[in-house]
Amino acid sequence: MNFSVLLRSLGVILLLLGVTMVGSVGFSAVIPGRELHNTGLDLGGWVISLSIAFGLGVIFLVFGVILRKKSGRGGVMRRREAMALVGVGWFVCSFVAAMPYYFCEPGVPLSAAYFEGVSGLTTTGATIFVDLESLPRSILMWRSFSEWFGAMGILAMFVLVLSGMTSTSKTLIGAESSLSNSDIASLRQTMRRLWGVYAVFTVVCGLGLWAMGLSPFQASNHALTAVATGGFGTENASIGGSPFGVLSKIWLMLFMLLGAVSFPLFLSLFAKKKVDLRGRYEEVLWFGVIVLIAVLVLVVQHFVGGMGHVALIDIVFNVVSVTTSTGFVSGDLSSWSRLGVGMVLVLMIVGGCSGSTAGGLKVNRLMMWWRFMKVGVVRTFRPKVVSSIKVNGRTVQDGAIEQLFMILTLFGFFAIMGTFLLQVLEPGQSLLGSMSAVVSCLSNFGPALAEMGEADGFAGVGATTKLLLVLLMILGRLEYLALLVLFTGQLWKRY
Repeated sequence: MNFSVLLRSLGVILLLLGVTMVGSVGFSAVIPGRELHNTGLDLGGWVISLSIAFGLGVIFLVFGVILRKKSGRGGVMRRREAMALVGVGWFVCSFVAAMPYYFCEPGVPLSAAYFEGVSGLTTTGATIFVDLESLPRSILMWRSFSEWFGAMGILAMFVLVLSGMTSTSKTLIGAESSLSNSDIASLRQTMRRLWGVYAVFTVVCGLGLWAMGLSPFQASNHALTAVATGGFGTENASIGGSPFGVLSKIWLMLFMLLGAVSFPLFLSLFAKKKVDLRGRYEEVLWFGVIVLIAVLVLVVQHFVGGMGHVALIDIVFNVVSVTTSTGFVSGDLSSWSRLGVGMVLVLMIVGGCSGSTAGGLKVNRLMMWWRFMKVGVVRTFRPKVVSSIKVNGRTVQDGAIEQLFMILTLFGFFAIMGTFLLQVLEPGQSLLGSMSAVVSCLSNFGPALAEMGEADGFAGVGATTKLLLVLLMILGRLEYLALLVLFTGQLWKRY
């Protein structure tokens, strides 16, 4: 392990995170709001938080440079350092992201602040704050900025800013996200374009919400978290109350869906290339089919009286929010029918497309699993048949199948063990509440069901439970393997 490279890289990432924090504070100070969101700035708390961010960044950077000079080793980042940076970087960055909650909000313990920081950067959207409308504007804006920054990946920004990283850039991006870049000639150029598309979607979403009656402050916050499929908001009722009407909900649904679709598709569209939804981008087609089927099933149940007094627009909105793993909520999901609650849990697990900001297992993995099972069934009576498995127009290699079953197995293991541990730590919670909270954190969705879906659901659990959920959120965000590799001794051996 080349620790000098690891320390210098961590230093640069923390400096980037500090710059983002400065941007969020400045933006919250100048953008107009309404009386509801007019709480002042805790300057002292922000000074301490920024000092920690920039201070740690400089310390890591300096120690990395000193260690490099003493060891005489080169500064090239290899795969081993890249994997370590992904896992360690998310824990360290989440700690720094938690500082504003700890220092600016009196009475917030460090475990709760860390939970909120991890929830933001992983775009989970679960929160320990009960009364959002009483929070300072700077804190609300930082929550939204942290989701927007974390959705495309902290290390994706790292690759975009730094040069000389081409040998391990794919390892960094691949370990942190589900973006497939095997056919990308220039990763830095592609990342620049993806961030451009991401920013344009955010601006258009915000302008549309502003035109529909939201204040600039509300519009910008919800635009940042809708495109990021994060779910943090500024209102206690999420999207269920004022100022959100039918038009603004439809507008948010559009951008949640855009955020959950594979971003390389947009690059192909903007380049006027042929988009084959039955080949290269078939995952997007099946994602749309899943959303449509879920909506149709619950709409039919609504019309036969099985959904109570839930409004039709709220059914559609919540299905889109769950499927895209955004976490905005309009109404109480726990009041839905058993079928509706069951579908919410299933859609949490499925998630969006690969190469998007959405969480969950991803549609392409479920497509791969289904086709592998079909081939396996055929081979039971035709053992000599040779059948290749194709997903998104490409033949799936044996290594991808192995990784698929590792991820599915790890998801099942942590879902079961997490639910068991949550029941032990919080014996007053129902099984549905514990299971939905665990699945929600692993899938980076946010809201849960039963008592965990109440306003103080996550705020009311103990510090140990919060740290357990933190671990589940990071596991889900890094898709398990990039985090578990930190616990292998061979990763840290010197070479």
